[in-house]
Amino acid sequence: MDTLLIILIAIVFSALGQVALKNGMLHFGAVNDLSIQGIISMFLNPYVLGGLCLYGISTIFWLVALSQKDLSYVYPFVALTICLVLVFSKYFFNEQIGPYRFAGIIVIICGLALLIKSG
Repeated sequence: MDTLLIILIAIVFSALGQVALKNGMLHFGAVNDLSIQGIISMFLNPYVLGGLCLYGISTIFWLVALSQKDLSYVYPFVALTICLVLVFSKYFFNEQIGPYRFAGIIVIICGLALLIKSG
């Protein structure tokens, strides 16, 4: 499988993991108590567990990508997670994406386009 595709799969699973974690915390509520019992119940939330599993899948693909390309090539793609999380936040949680956030996404994508050309 192409390394770029592997990286993109890792990024998508990572962003979906963030969505699942946020959804879990919306169901759990605000955290005001960092007791052991509170932390355990937070981690036992099905959405939080699902988010952690998605992160695990992401990590597997990430490790494959790291085995194939230089860290200096692979790591900047983490910024693409920011772009996907913004889009997913709008779609899943109806969060607002203002012009500065949108401009930031464009800057990140332009930077990654340069990176891909170099690789």
